[in-house]
Amino acid sequence: MSATAVATPAPHDLEEFRGELTRFCSRRLGSSAEADDAVQETMIRAWRFGDTFQGRASLRSWLYRIAINVCLDVRVARNRRPLPVDPTDVLVERDETYGVASAPDPVDV
Repeated sequence: MSATAVATPAPHDLEEFRGELTRFCSRRLGSSAEADDAVQETMIRAWRFGDTFQGRASLRSWLYRIAINVCLDVRVARNRRPLPVDPTDVLVERDETYGVASAPDPVDV
């Protein structure tokens, strides 16, 4: 039994799916800017690892699998980002008599 060689997907083959992948990633991420970045990363990964495409599934389903993994990576990275600091936040002062944290009176601020 001989193994059938599958050609590495060409960039123009990948570009055919950009629109639908953008819509897919946008629904997963909730942001069109993040979706554009995710699709770009999907295309880069597909191009970089195109030689691993074995043709057991369609090119479309292979790209969607990559896009799903990229979207998951984006969501994990989003949760790791530090939250922005609000400069209007008031520092909590420690009440030395009771050892309890208390916020200053808003009238004094």
